[in-house]
Amino acid sequence: MSKVLPGASAAGYYAGADDYYRQDSAPSKWMGAGAERLGLSGEVDAETFGRMLDGLLPNGVQLPNAAEGRRAATDFTFSAPKSVSVQTLVGGDARLVAAHELAVSRALGYAERLAGYRVTEDGVTYSEISGNLLVAGFRHDLSRALDPNLHTHAVAINATQRSDGEWRALEQTEFYHQQKLIGALYRNELALEVQRLGYEIRQTHHDGRFELAHFTEKQIEAFSQRSNAIEAVLAEQGKTREMATAREKEIIALATRDAKGEIDRAVLREQWREKSQELGIGFERPSPAELVQDRLAAARDAVCYAMAHTTERQSVVNQVQVIQAALEHGTGATDLESIRTELERQVADGAVISAHGHYTTLEAQQRERDMLSVEARGRGAVEPLLSEREARRTLDQTSLNAGQQGAACLLLSTDARISAIQGAAGTGKTTMLKTAHGMAEQQGYRVLGIAPSAAAARELGKAEIPSQTIASFLAREQSLDSKTVLVMDEAGMVSAKDMHAVLNAVEQANARIVMVGDTQQLKAVEAGRPFAQLQEAGMSTAQMGEIQRQHDAQLKNAVELAAQGQVERSLAVLDAKVCEIGISASRYAQIASDYAALDGAQRAETLIVAGTHYARDAINAEVRAQTGLAGLGMPAVTLDRKDMTAAQARSSVSYQPGDLVEALRNYESIGMARGEVAKVLGARDGRVSLEKADGQQVEWRPALQTYMTAYRVAVREFAPGDRVRVTGNDHMQGLVNGDRASVLSIDAQRQTITLMLDEQNTVQLDASKPLHLDHGYCSTIHSAQGQTVDRVLIDADTRSLTSNESAYYVAISRAREEVKIYTNDREMLPDVMSRQDLKSSALDLDRDRGCSRDDLGLGG
Repeated sequence: MSKVLPGASAAGYYAGADDYYRQDSAPSKWMGAGAERLGLSGEVDAETFGRMLDGLLPNGVQLPNAAEGRRAATDFTFSAPKSVSVQTLVGGDARLVAAHELAVSRALGYAERLAGYRVTEDGVTYSEISGNLLVAGFRHDLSRALDPNLHTHAVAINATQRSDGEWRALEQTEFYHQQKLIGALYRNELALEVQRLGYEIRQTHHDGRFELAHFTEKQIEAFSQRSNAIEAVLAEQGKTREMATAREKEIIALATRDAKGEIDRAVLREQWREKSQELGIGFERPSPAELVQDRLAAARDAVCYAMAHTTERQSVVNQVQVIQAALEHGTGATDLESIRTELERQVADGAVISAHGHYTTLEAQQRERDMLSVEARGRGAVEPLLSEREARRTLDQTSLNAGQQGAACLLLSTDARISAIQGAAGTGKTTMLKTAHGMAEQQGYRVLGIAPSAAAARELGKAEIPSQTIASFLAREQSLDSKTVLVMDEAGMVSAKDMHAVLNAVEQANARIVMVGDTQQLKAVEAGRPFAQLQEAGMSTAQMGEIQRQHDAQLKNAVELAAQGQVERSLAVLDAKVCEIGISASRYAQIASDYAALDGAQRAETLIVAGTHYARDAINAEVRAQTGLAGLGMPAVTLDRKDMTAAQARSSVSYQPGDLVEALRNYESIGMARGEVAKVLGARDGRVSLEKADGQQVEWRPALQTYMTAYRVAVREFAPGDRVRVTGNDHMQGLVNGDRASVLSIDAQRQTITLMLDEQNTVQLDASKPLHLDHGYCSTIHSAQGQTVDRVLIDADTRSLTSNESAYYVAISRAREEVKIYTNDREMLPDVMSRQDLKSSALDLDRDRGCSRDDLGLGG
C-alpha cells in the first residue's frame, strides 16, 4: 500500500502503456461499489481519473480538503509470484491473467468491507463503516528492469459515500491494520485459481508466498534483474549488501531504476524466450483440473498453527492476527470462509477462548491460574531469614539509601515464598543485592541467580551471586532446597511460560524466590506479563524509585518523568537534544558523524540505539564508513539467528536456500551431531534438504526433529579497531551472547580475528568458519537494556512499531551524562513515544467476559 498524491503526473503513471498485449494504454477498469454508485464502469478514462485525484468527482462533488499535499488515493498493489508472471507473459498462458484478476477482485472485496469514514460528535471522533470503495484498477506487466511482472495497481480514491449520500474522505487506519491479511487473501485466492488451471504450487515462505512447482529458484532469480543489478554494482565496489551503507544502497537503487519508456514488445518477448530456453524452463500448459480438497481439514490445521504461532508471543490476540496467520499457513489448501468456520468451531468446543474479537487458549489461562495459585500458597509459608528489626539494624549501618534498604529488608525478612522488588532503571539494584546476598549467606542461606539472557545473568554476577540463564536453569536438574534463595533479575522480561516453570520448581523444592525488575521497561518477547500480573494479585513487593545513575540533573529529571509514564514532559526537558532529519539515510549519516566526532575514550562510553534491525545495521555501516574502517578489514561469514516462533520453526517453508541450521542435539537419523552445521539447499512437502560440511546431502523434517537452530548468513567486514558484539554463546571461549569487544588484530592469511574483551582478556576467533559476531556501534533497544554508558545517541523513527513508552524509557535511562535524540518527525515524537507497550495476560480475557476471581479459581 502506498499514498498517491494529486496531479496529472500520478494519473499518467497508472494509465500509461505497460502491458504486453496492448500498446496504447494499460488495461484498466473501474471497481468497487462506490464506482457503481457514480455510474462508472468499464475502462478508466484518464481525464476523469485525474480530476478525481484532484478531489473532483464525476457527479460534480468537490471533496473537502482537496489541497496540495493531501492523500488523493491509496494504491493497493497486488503482485503475482515471479513464476506466474513468467508463465503468463513468456509461456503465453493468458488464463493466469484472469486468475490474477479474480484474486485481486476478491481481495478488494474484503478490503471494501473495511471502508469507512470519520464522524465527530460533541468533540468525540469515531469511525463509521461505509462499505464502499471507488477504485481505478490498472494492470501492468513489467518491472523497471523490464522483467515479466504481472501486477495490478488498485487505486482507491480517497472518497467513500456515507449512508446519507454525502461523500467523505476514507478512514485509512483499518486498511493498514489489515494490510498483510489482504495480501494473504490475494495470494491464497490466486493459489486456488492456478491449481484449478492444473498447475502445482509450492509455498516458499511462511507468509504464504508461493511459486509454480515446475520453476526452480535459479530460474526465478534469473528473471529478477533489478535485485541482481544492485548486487552487481556493489560487487564492482568490492562490497555486499551487508557491507554497504544505507546511503550507498539508496543511491545504487535509484541509479539502477530504469524508467519505463517506449518498448519494442516483440524484441522484449524474444529476449524473454531466449532466456527461458537457456534456463531450461518448460512452458507446458496443463489442462484444468477439478480441485479435490478437504478445505475444512486444511482449515483445522491452519487455525491450530495460527493459534500456536500468534499466542507464543502474545497471550491475547485479535481475529485479524489469527485469520492472517491461518491464511498464510493454508495458502492454496483452504479459504477464508473455511478458516472462519473452523475458528468458530474451536471457540464453541472450548479449545479457544474468545471475547470481543480477541482470543486466547485454555492452556495459557490454566498456566496463569497455576502461577497465581503458587504465589498465593506461598504467603506465610517460609521462615524469614532475619526479623525485620534485625534486618533494619544491620542495614542502617550500610551506605544503602532508603529505597535500597527497604528492598533488602523485604528480601531478608519476608515470610512469603515469592516476593518482588520493583525498581526503576538506575536505582542501584545491583548494589542492594550484593549487600542482601552477604547478609543471607551469614544466616546459612545459599543465594543463586537467574535471568532471561546471558548478558543479564552476567550483570547479576556483579552482585557476587552465581548466576545462569533461565533456560539453563530449567534445562538442568535443580539443586534447590529450603535454604536456597533464588534471585530472578530482569523479571519484567520473563514470559508466563518461564515464570510458571520457575515458580513450580521453587515451590516443589520448598525454596524461596525474589524477583527484581521494572514493569515500565521492556516486556517479555514471549507471551504474558507475569511480573506485573503477580504484583497486581498482591505479591509482597518493595519499591525502589531513587535514581542514582544519571549524573546530569536535567537528564535525571527526564528519566524520572519517563519512569512515571510522563513521556511528553520528559521530551520537553530534552527538547534541545532532539534533532529532526526526515530522510532515514541522512539521519543515520548524522548519527554516525556525531559518533565519529568523539575521541576514542568518549566512543567507548557511547551507545547508539535504534528500534529496528535494519536501522541498526545501516547505522553500523555508516559509522564504519565515517570512522575510516570500511574497506580496511577482512570479510567474514557471520550468522544472524532467524527470528521464528516454534510453530514457524516446525514448518519447512521457513527455511530458505543458503540458510544454515545447527543441531542442538545428536540426530543419528540424519547423521548430525550436536553443534554440527549444515546448509539449506531447498524445502518442500515438510522436508528440508541439507548439505553437510562433508558434502553429504540429507533430508531433515523440522516438524519431527525440532532441536535445530536456523541462521541467515551475512558477510561482514571486520578491521582492527572495530567495535563488535557477540551474538551467540561460546562457553569454550568464555563468550556470552551480548558481550562487547573490540577487534585487536586481523590475520587474513590464517583467517583469524583477535578480540579484546577488556584490558586483560583476549580471544582468537577462527574466521574460516561462520562467526556469531556483529558490529557493535549500534544496538536495538532489547540489546541495550541492562547497559550503562556516559552517552546515548537514539534513532527515534516515529514510523516504527518499536517506538513506544517502554523503548523511550529504556533508551534514555542507559546514559549517565548525555542523550541525543534523532527523529524523522519532531512534532509526532511525543505522541508516538507515549504509546504504551501493552501486553495482556490470558486471564484478562475472562475479566472482559465478566468472570469473577471465584470463576477463575483464584478465590476472593
